[in-house]
Amino acid sequence: MESRTSYDLICIGLCIRDLMKSDESKKVKVALEHIRILLEGLNSQSFQVSIAGSSSIKAIAKDLEKMDATAKIGSVISERLNKEMEIFERIIHSESSTKLVYLVSSGRFNAEYLTTSPSKLFKENIFNNLSEMAKFDFSSSCRCILFGEGTAAAFHILRATEDTLKKYYHIHKKTKRLTKPMWGPMTAELRSKKTNRPPIVLLDTLDMVRNSYRNPTQHPESKYDINEAQDLFGVCLDLIGKMAAEL
Repeated sequence: MESRTSYDLICIGLCIRDLMKSDESKKVKVALEHIRILLEGLNSQSFQVSIAGSSSIKAIAKDLEKMDATAKIGSVISERLNKEMEIFERIIHSESSTKLVYLVSSGRFNAEYLTTSPSKLFKENIFNNLSEMAKFDFSSSCRCILFGEGTAAAFHILRATEDTLKKYYHIHKKTKRLTKPMWGPMTAELRSKKTNRPPIVLLDTLDMVRNSYRNPTQHPESKYDINEAQDLFGVCLDLIGKMAAEL
């Protein structure tokens, strides 16, 4: 997924209109700068058809580069530019109708954090304590929450929670560890500790999530709507944060 702003689209439109209305008094450096912004905008927004149709504009730019930057473009260049930009506007207008823009709906969690800064959903430095796999799954769950994919969000956040539980288990269980550490047995062994036992509230919540969410989620017909997924995400966020604080 690539994040883009709508500002580039605005710049493309403004440059097209400005170049279309170029008169002979426009400075060479100004015309070149607007052509540069236009071409860069087309590339950044993946307007492939329009890029292919911009050869005449690039040819004008090459002619302008041969001129004194402080000079005026003159009537000949002005007429060429206006004519080519009118043609080009029709090209990009047609291609624009094929471009779709998806707007994310507002939810319970900060959209910027979900897309680009998932670490900010935790206390400072907590995210860095997670394994690479847990970071991947947590970040994936964030994006799924943002785009309304409830079932996928639940799947990823549960994987991130279980992976963090494994690290947490190895911190608290130094000897006689499980050969195949699974959620239920790990929680049971942590609960049976005589000394330095993790908080009961944490263990109870782990069991609740396992019984109410983790086990049912393994069923192929299980589905989550976005509200259910956000409920689960909030609980797991707290669990992961508490366990990761000790890692």
